[in-house]
Amino acid sequence: MSEEELLEFELEQSPQEVADRLRELADTFENDDELTISDDAVSITVPTPTEHLEFETELERERYEGGNEFELEIELEWTVETDGSPVESDEIEEETDEE
Repeated sequence: MSEEELLEFELEQSPQEVADRLRELADTFENDDELTISDDAVSITVPTPTEHLEFETELERERYEGGNEFELEIELEWTVETDGSPVESDEIEEETDEE
């Protein structure tokens, strides 16, 4: 078995934006055959699970003088049958304003 990191990024967003993103992700798992994740440079599409998936949650607290920092990690893992079709990956072209 080999592991390949397809995409990783971090965003700073408001609680409302994060909630919207999580709702969109939940809707995709419930209703769609494919999951697409994008950042500014690339878009990756993979099949959604058809059976059970592993759901892992980790909550950490880092204490420092004057406060606490919390980190919530949610990890989903699933397996799909290999049908010979590759994972779709598209580079996203940046739009430029030409005057």
